Amino acid sequence: MNTEQSTTKKTDFERIGESIYRKGETIYARVRVNGRLTWRSTETNEPAKARKWLAKWRNEEWTVKNGFELQGVALHRQRVTVRELVGEYVAAGCPTRKMQPKSPATIRNEQFFLNPVRSYFGDKIASSVTLADCDKFRDWRLSGGYVSSFKVRGGHPRTIKTKGGNRSVDLELTVLSNVFNLAVRRNVLKSNPFAGRGRYSLASEVRHCREVAPTPEGLKKIEGWLRSRNEHEVADLVCFLAFSGLRIGEALPLTWGAVNWGEQILHVKREKRGITPWVPILREMEALLQDMKKRAVGDLLFPSPFDPSKPRDISAIRHRITAACKKLEIGHVTPHGLRSYFVTQARQSGLTDAEIAMLIGDKTGPAIIAHTYGDVRPDHLLAQAQRIRLTVAVPSAS
Repeated sequence: MNTEQSTTKKTDFERIGESIYRKGETIYARVRVNGRLTWRSTETNEPAKARKWLAKWRNEEWTVKNGFELQGVALHRQRVTVRELVGEYVAAGCPTRKMQPKSPATIRNEQFFLNPVRSYFGDKIASSVTLADCDKFRDWRLSGGYVSSFKVRGGHPRTIKTKGGNRSVDLELTVLSNVFNLAVRRNVLKSNPFAGRGRYSLASEVRHCREVAPTPEGLKKIEGWLRSRNEHEVADLVCFLAFSGLRIGEALPLTWGAVNWGEQILHVKREKRGITPWVPILREMEALLQDMKKRAVGDLLFPSPFDPSKPRDISAIRHRITAACKKLEIGHVTPHGLRSYFVTQARQSGLTDAEIAMLIGDKTGPAIIAHTYGDVRPDHLLAQAQRIRLTVAVPSAS
């Protein structure tokens, strides 16, 4: 009954009463919608019914104009669940507050974070959610309340209770807050119940990638341990990440066509809207690539052992690096820590933070190098400190 129609030929309509006109076998009402005159079909040819529709539409116009909610909107708000809002958010592409698209990697992460959110908040009425529910959700997550279902290698299904730390809880609640923001924008909620929410995690507790980066000696040990077990492909990837500063998601899809031997660069597609679509092929990288080329079995630099047309599994790489660190009894190392390894080596080689940010393709610039990635090792710091001169030489009297 709410079909809106407009026309530029008023003569097509026969006036039969105040603000109601007949056109063919249908009566139309002349009403204002969002302050603009338009035609609305009553989908009837009976004047009495048409006048009831006109009265209804005028009442709605007055209600909205004077800041009151329409009854249908209020009823919907009292019934819509968090699960429905999450579904609408995902269907919209997980947009930003300004309705801009996010990177595919960010969308994948948000959809992952939404799994425990659906499990806990899914059937709750969205309008009844409060800040107090954040604490309850945190207690539920830390107690292992979320049951994760997944398939292990070989396709065997498995379920397990998982715990989330403060950092995970913050990320999950932040994504849910994004869901509420979209609902507010679409007038499904009056306000975001998580607006002004404080964080559970402290900056001092967040582990930066530089804290899970190996030393040059540690990198050599990890590579040696993997190669001693004939895991050359994993060892190749570990060295490749350390020598390029790429994220693992940027490295795994690379093919041999990305290697430009003539210009000594690797063409890459950056994640997170990164910049500088290439990395230099340094001396160590060139030797690594030459060795990898001898063992290549397909177009991918790092093909899966089960299907050469697909890249290796990220979780499998993480597990093998973790196993190597435990066996060697060295500090925990992650693929992103290998990115930090490249940054540290570049810093100690004299490059500026701005130059390093460009090389690793991070548009944030030098600030993130100093805050997140940047580091200098104790031996380098001591060598630099020994350059300090605390006194001035006094010229001897002639």
